[in-house]
Amino acid sequence: MNVFHWHLTDDNGWRIEIKRYPKLTEESAWRVDRRHEPWKEWSPILSGEKATYGGFYTQNEIRDVIKYAADRNIMVIPEIEMPGHTSEVFAAYPELSCKGEFIPVNPGSYWPNVDIFCAGNDDVFVFLENVLEEVIDLFPGPYIHIGGDEAEKTHWKTCQKCQARIKDERLKDEHELQSWFIKKIEKFILSKNKKLVGWDEILEGGLAKSATVMSWRGMKGGIESAKAGHDVIMCPTSHCYFDYYQANPETSPEAIGGYTTLKKVYSFNPVPEELSKEESGFILGAQGNLWTEYVQEPERAQYRVLPRMTALSEVLWSGPGAHSYDDFYNRLVHFQNRFDMLGWTYAPGSFIVSIQADQENMGTGFRINLTSEKPGESIRFTIDGSEPSADSPRFNEPFSINTTTTVKTALFMSGKQAGQTTTKTFHFHKAVGKDIQYKIPHKQKYPGAGPFTLVDGLIGTTSYNDGYWQGWEGDNLDVVIDLHTIEKITQIEVGLLE
Repeated sequence: MNVFHWHLTDDNGWRIEIKRYPKLTEESAWRVDRRHEPWKEWSPILSGEKATYGGFYTQNEIRDVIKYAADRNIMVIPEIEMPGHTSEVFAAYPELSCKGEFIPVNPGSYWPNVDIFCAGNDDVFVFLENVLEEVIDLFPGPYIHIGGDEAEKTHWKTCQKCQARIKDERLKDEHELQSWFIKKIEKFILSKNKKLVGWDEILEGGLAKSATVMSWRGMKGGIESAKAGHDVIMCPTSHCYFDYYQANPETSPEAIGGYTTLKKVYSFNPVPEELSKEESGFILGAQGNLWTEYVQEPERAQYRVLPRMTALSEVLWSGPGAHSYDDFYNRLVHFQNRFDMLGWTYAPGSFIVSIQADQENMGTGFRINLTSEKPGESIRFTIDGSEPSADSPRFNEPFSINTTTTVKTALFMSGKQAGQTTTKTFHFHKAVGKDIQYKIPHKQKYPGAGPFTLVDGLIGTTSYNDGYWQGWEGDNLDVVIDLHTIEKITQIEVGLLE
C-alpha cells in the first residue's frame, strides 16, 4: 500500500478539527449511541437524548498520522464529502441545507441521502472553501477528495435558491447543477495547487476538467473517464469492497452484505480491455475500500482487510497474469506467519466450493466445474442427492450432465469436511444455453456470470453479487432468447431479488 485515502466526513459524523468552525467538532462529531442495535434498524432519537458517541481527530493528531505515513512512503488523501453525505453538518450549521432545519447526526443507516448542501446558497461555498483551506494546509499530498457520490437531489428540485441557480447559470437540470457545484470547488482546489478526486457520480452532468475519478459502481465510469483523458482509480464493488463478506455469511462476523472472496480479489484487472494502450495510461491504479458501519474495533478492521489487501497489492504491483492464484496462495500461507508474529487478526478465508457451468459448452448439456480458494485441498461431490463425504468422488476435472441435476459439493481438509456443503440444481429447460440478445443492457454492477446468466439453468441465492444475478435500475428487463426453432411454450418462470 502506498496511498491512504482517509474518509473524514459523512452523515454519521464529522471527524476532523476545523478551527474556523468549532461547532463541527462540538456538535457534528457526536451522535446518540445505537451500537447495540442493527445498523439499518436504529430506533428513533428521543427528545432530549444526548449525543455521547463519536469523536474527531485534532489537527495535531492528523499531522502525526501524516508523518507516520510519510515515514513509510505513504501518501494520505483526505476526503471531505460534498454535496451529499453531509447531513451531519446540519447538526451544527443547519442554514447550509436547503430546508434550513436542524438535523441530529444519524446514529445508523441514512438513506436516501436527501439532506445535502444547498447549491443555491453562496454561504455554502464560503463554508467549504474555508474548510478546504484548513484541510489543504494540513495535507501535503497533491490530491483532495471531495466525494460527490449518492447525492439525492430531491430538495434541490423544490429549493427556490437551487432553482434560481439553475436558471442563472443556464443549466439543464439538477445533474448539471451538481456538475456546476463540483467545478466551482475544483476551481478553488486548483488555485491551491491541488488536484480534485471524486467518486464516479461526478461524471453526471459533465466532468470537471482536471478531475480524477474513483470508479466504484463497476468499471464503466472509469472507462468513460479514461477515454475522455481523465486519470482514474479503479475500486469497483465487485472486487475492491473489503467491508463485504469474504466467506460464508452464516459463519462470519456480520458485514454490510456482498460476497468478495480472496480469490475474487486476486482475479481483478484494473485496466479494462476496452481501453487502448494510450487510454490505459490514465488508469493510475486501484484501491481497496473498507467502510466501517460494521467495524467497531481495530481487530475487526484487520480481519476485513487481511489477507484481501495482500491479494490486491500483488495483482496491482505485479500486474494481472504475472502469477497464478495457486502460486499466490501457496506463498500466502507462509506470509501469514508474519501476521501472527505481528499479532494481527486476519480472516481464514472461504471454505465454500463454487459450482459453475462452462458457458462455452452449453446447449445439450452442462460442463460442471468446481473450485475453491484453497488450492490443493480435496473437493468431494455427489449428483445423486446424497451429502458429500470423504468417500464421495473427488473432483479432478469438469464433468458433464444433460438432465436436471442437483450437485452437492464440499471442501475436505485432512480427511474432514471444512465448511458447509454447497448445493446447486441445474434446471434443464428449452432456453438453456440458447442465444440471448439484450435490448436493454443490465447494469455493470450486476453482471452475473456473463451473457448466459439468464439461460444457464441456475438459480441465485439471496446475495445479489453471488454470480447468478443480473440487475437493472430504472429500466425494464428487455431480452430476446432465440430458441433456434419453433417451440410450444407452456410456462415461463422469472426469479427476482429485491
